[in-house]
Amino acid sequence: MSKITILYDIEKDLQNYDNNYFHQRYPDYGRKDLDTAPWLWPSIKKRLNDTPEDEKLEIIRGYLEKRFQDKLVMKIAIKSLNEYWCTIERNYFDRLRRYMGIKKPIKNMKVFLTTLNICPYNKKENYFYTSFFASIALQTKTMMHESMHLVFLDNFEKYLVENGVNRQGVLEINEALTVLLNWEFKEFLLVPENNNKPSAKDLQEEVVAFYKQKKPFGEILDRLIELRKQIY
Repeated sequence: MSKITILYDIEKDLQNYDNNYFHQRYPDYGRKDLDTAPWLWPSIKKRLNDTPEDEKLEIIRGYLEKRFQDKLVMKIAIKSLNEYWCTIERNYFDRLRRYMGIKKPIKNMKVFLTTLNICPYNKKENYFYTSFFASIALQTKTMMHESMHLVFLDNFEKYLVENGVNRQGVLEINEALTVLLNWEFKEFLLVPENNNKPSAKDLQEEVVAFYKQKKPFGEILDRLIELRKQIY
């Protein structure tokens, strides 16, 4: 049985709009002018510009209900992505646990399709997003990327905090480690991982350098801790 359940939930999609389109409630990692809704119809964007702040989400709700909720295309998208993901999930998670030295089982997660181009994770509720408009290759990469985030935090966040890393440092270390998808986990990728987070770039470069030197994961992690404690 799959560890990840793939769903579409209009409330979760709306939450993503509220947190990442109308407001910016997550760190930007130094990214500027990020368009999180490139596929939103221009007519909808115009209506939003002319609408009071407290009414914007209702416009998006109507848009999503008309075009995506309970639509056949969404059901097909979920079925297709699930069929492909199930061919790699077990091997990917087995490799992830071995590489990071994780002994406990990986927790079940949910992934929600979103009509935005930004796919954050929610550690507290153990879910993340992937974009409905992306190809299966890109959706799968996002699932590997975001599930790695959740697995890493579940197993190592306490270790980072105990070693003096602050919240922003934890987030940047978590982002930096996804560059390993292009190295240790590349056999599962159909397209390269390109995690453009400027504030974590120095850490990403260190991860690659240490990986090429065949350093174990624990040593890589301790080096990242050292670097972030120097800054924060």
